[in-house]
Amino acid sequence: MSELLQTLLQAVITIATPIVAAFAVQFLRANAEHAKNKIKNERAQRYLNEVVEAASTAVMKTAQTYTDQLKKNHEFNSKEHEIALKMAIEEAKSLLSADASRFIEEVYGDVSKYIAAQIEAAVKMLPRNA
Repeated sequence: MSELLQTLLQAVITIATPIVAAFAVQFLRANAEHAKNKIKNERAQRYLNEVVEAASTAVMKTAQTYTDQLKKNHEFNSKEHEIALKMAIEEAKSLLSADASRFIEEVYGDVSKYIAAQIEAAVKMLPRNA
């Protein structure tokens, strides 16, 4: 009887081992994919936050050093707006890390256009009299 149980146990183990191994490999692959996606998402979030911060800083700096006085003197027009936008774009680009710039270029294409959109959004957040 003991020999029969031993043979039966060996048969079950022989059959179950590849099945359990396959499930273990599938589980490990799923966990690895989840970790990879989490890292990608965290990296993307970090770079996007960096762009928002750079755009906000550039808007504030351009407002303080260029547009505020023009607005005070009622000299701020569409031409001055374009000049201020270019100044802010260049300032924001100078504040970005090379990695963030590469990320934006890979994901969104033109870095300047993406930053310009972020700057325009930041400008809309400013009080009207600023």
